[in-house]
Amino acid sequence: MTDIRLVDVSLRDGNQSLWGATGVTTRMVEGVTPDLDRVGYRAVELLTSTLMATAVRYHREDPWERLRAARARMPRTPLGFLTTGKRFITFHRTPDAVFELAFTLLARNGISRLWVIDPMHDMEGARRTAEMAKRVGFEEVVGGICYTTSPVHTDAYFAEKIAQLDDAAAVDSIYLKDPAGLLTPDRVRTLLPSLHAALRTKKLDELHSHSTTGLSPITLLEAADLGISTLHCALPPLANGSSHPEAQRLVANLRARGHTVDVDLEAMARASAYLQRQAKIKNLPVGTPNEYDEAYYRHTIPGGVQSTTRRQLAEIRRPELFDAVIEESVQVREDLGWPIVMTPFAQYIVTQATLNVITGERYKQISEEVIDLLRGDFGPLPGKVDQELLDRALSTKRGQQPVNDGGDVTIADLRRRLGRTLSDEELLLRAVMPAEQVDAMYAAAGSPANTLKRLLAGVDDTSVTSISLSDATTTFSLTRNPAGGSR
Repeated sequence: MTDIRLVDVSLRDGNQSLWGATGVTTRMVEGVTPDLDRVGYRAVELLTSTLMATAVRYHREDPWERLRAARARMPRTPLGFLTTGKRFITFHRTPDAVFELAFTLLARNGISRLWVIDPMHDMEGARRTAEMAKRVGFEEVVGGICYTTSPVHTDAYFAEKIAQLDDAAAVDSIYLKDPAGLLTPDRVRTLLPSLHAALRTKKLDELHSHSTTGLSPITLLEAADLGISTLHCALPPLANGSSHPEAQRLVANLRARGHTVDVDLEAMARASAYLQRQAKIKNLPVGTPNEYDEAYYRHTIPGGVQSTTRRQLAEIRRPELFDAVIEESVQVREDLGWPIVMTPFAQYIVTQATLNVITGERYKQISEEVIDLLRGDFGPLPGKVDQELLDRALSTKRGQQPVNDGGDVTIADLRRRLGRTLSDEELLLRAVMPAEQVDAMYAAAGSPANTLKRLLAGVDDTSVTSISLSDATTTFSLTRNPAGGSR
């Protein structure tokens, strides 16, 4: 039997899958991470660039402060970040200089584990991303193979791609990512041996599979039986549904099969109870197990993209279009040459499907991101592209521009344009986000409520004996008593 380690994805993938990437706040991270640190996880997936963007855009919170808060409260558990290596916050290619700055700051502020998953399976690009991550200080880099179903994504295709990571010195291990929850127990039994056979030096020992079809709790058990030692899971209310298998039930099932899982279930329960309270207070949905849905294998849209699409359609007051958009995405994916349906391509596909549905004519309007994809900004597409769509896209002004990877952008350029005295963290945010959103975040950081929060945090410092705030009408005082308490 296998000694199993768990990776918790509640705060990142659970949030993105069930809460539209906007439910988790810094305060929530501060409240739950002490108990997460006591569980004994192999790692906690904390952020992607998308989650950093939503912290700024929806909560006016500094994502760097969120990261530092998690690191301070989780000294024993590695914090992880997921990247495609092609884009950071923006939905177009991010210049290498900006990516290197981002990786440097992530490592500086507490991220030690990086998952690199190129959704187009540009393995040479993934290797370069891994090398950059190691160069700036990441302790562990996990290279990924991304599972999907299509006429071109065969066992031979996946075996060829994983073999290209086998001699990558900057890649410590390899994982199989199933963002749409398409893996089945039967498919795991055939795919894993094929992937293992393609490796000589590296080990595939980690699995990430969503519960979208309701099968992943069983799929993970089958993978454990086949020797996969690291499994991704989430805590209620951020488990199940389009998220990941529930951690407590997964532990019980693994142990029932004879596997060893060394975790603190009481700490899990406390962390889960805290998240459940937050969900109730904020009126956020609670993940429940999904029934099997055969139709899902047609569109394969990941749960996080589905929940975000629902939110965005509601924001434009067209929620009734959701089913039509998902159905249209099937044709869009085929026309685009079967790109894998994960970030950012899942968003590209759904955005184009939405345009097709709203305009009432297929490809009457083509999104800039789809044009970039067809132009080759992300490398060659895996299958044949619809020629009429390709001709239409490449005939546009954007389509006639050369492939742009932003390679000529430098940090010096950004400082000249955005400000020479900015901190590295602010410079990065301003380089990839709208100025008004970053301005609003920094304005909120100076609000009276945030000032009080920072002062109260100082009470944890044993050298502080009293704090007093006052204005013309009100005085607030907090004094530490001799026994170490506060009054």
